[in-house]
Amino acid sequence: MYLIIKTPFSKDLLIMGENKIDRIIFVQKNNTYKQTPLQKMFSMVFNKKDLSFFDYDLLNWEKLSDEQRMVYDYLRLLNGIITYKELGEKFGFHQRKIAYLMKKNPFVYVVPCHRVVAKNSIGGYQYSVEFKKELLDFEKNTKRSLQDGFI
Repeated sequence: MYLIIKTPFSKDLLIMGENKIDRIIFVQKNNTYKQTPLQKMFSMVFNKKDLSFFDYDLLNWEKLSDEQRMVYDYLRLLNGIITYKELGEKFGFHQRKIAYLMKKNPFVYVVPCHRVVAKNSIGGYQYSVEFKKELLDFEKNTKRSLQDGFI
């Protein structure tokens, strides 16, 4: 299954997988959309700015390492931003290991690796720092946000 999901961002989501979702990535905007139950679910997520509307059972967690599952499961419940160092300390990992795991995240946005930031800056993002800012600006209801002067 390949499905493009319209987003409120400058990029759309591409969902890939057969019985479960194997990968979610951002892609350039496309004006052709097929309205599906999955699209409706993402519409709720984006309209409410709330990932609790996403059904995480749709994701194929089996292809991930134990480290990925632990960290990504924690991130999906995170309501706010966290630094690479803080997240690493929660699991006994170096912050570079966390950065590596964020880069390898196959489920962008629904496992919100964009909420992991550097201590004194926004940090990097595989789709660009500007796009990471766009995502964080959209999620202004996070506990610690850019508006709080954290970064």
